[in-house]
Amino acid sequence: MANKPKRRNQESKTRSVNIEKQGARQAVAPCASDGSLYVDRWFNRTLEKGVNGLREEFMEMKRYCPPDMNVTAFQIHWEAGRNRYKDVPCQEKARVIVKWPGVSHDYIHANYMPTPVSDKRYICTQGPLDNTIADFWRMTILEQSESIIMLCNVKEKGMDKCAQYWPLKEGESATFEGIVVTNLGVTPLGGSDKTVMRTILKLTYTLEGKKSQREVRHYQWMDWPDRGVPTVGHTIFDLLSSVRGTKKPIIVHCSAGIGRTGSIVAISFIMERFQNGQPSSVTIAPYSIQNDVQYLFVHRVVLFYFVERYKKYDPNDPRYLKFLDEYNKAVA
Repeated sequence: MANKPKRRNQESKTRSVNIEKQGARQAVAPCASDGSLYVDRWFNRTLEKGVNGLREEFMEMKRYCPPDMNVTAFQIHWEAGRNRYKDVPCQEKARVIVKWPGVSHDYIHANYMPTPVSDKRYICTQGPLDNTIADFWRMTILEQSESIIMLCNVKEKGMDKCAQYWPLKEGESATFEGIVVTNLGVTPLGGSDKTVMRTILKLTYTLEGKKSQREVRHYQWMDWPDRGVPTVGHTIFDLLSSVRGTKKPIIVHCSAGIGRTGSIVAISFIMERFQNGQPSSVTIAPYSIQNDVQYLFVHRVVLFYFVERYKKYDPNDPRYLKFLDEYNKAVA
């Protein structure tokens, strides 16, 4: 009898890996014919602007305030302690509504973020607080999300950044207002590279009188600094490849739900625009990127993909080498 849970866990891991392989095949799909043209334009524009030009562009974007910006629900729920940071409002437009039987409110600090794949491709949310963990899992269940990307640690530099909303060790369970979260196994996403750790979680809950279970893949990026950027490499594309196959909203969070979260969603947005034969920019979510270094990072990662991963452009292009030198100095 003791071996049965292990077999169940192995089945879960195998099914998860198969789903991720499907996503990986999609991730390297060639761009549509128009997409290749738009990539060329984007590539040349980025190198012509250079680091200084992109910094100026970010500052212009940062000053923009949508004329219809509404944060009513955020303000109402501030006193109830459901928001992590007062200077990071949750916009009413595209706010995720969480209606759970017996719960008196429908609020969570979370917004849908569209891409060409879906109007609800991503859910960008703050790191759960102790008193919003149950809301977070209710949202995950109601949205039928299959993947969660966590871009922070629970504590950073001695400061609380996110509640411990899932059990860390395989076989352990934790209960949050009737939702039981069980850890079925933890493995590095990149084999020996432990930059991103993947955990298979089982959710057990009762909704509308029916007891149900579902599995969620949880990915935690272990060393992405707050307000900073990680080393540029294959990790971010391996991560996006792992979740790309899902048709349900992908939940992404750091501590505030902007900055690190906005950066990875912006990269995905650009790549999906190109793959669907559409021109691209990161102006879709100017408030989601906190600073100019993160804005530069988005461009650097996309350049990395087309120059060093996909081999579309000459890595010895003098403009590219100049950009790399300026970028490395900017993020040092």
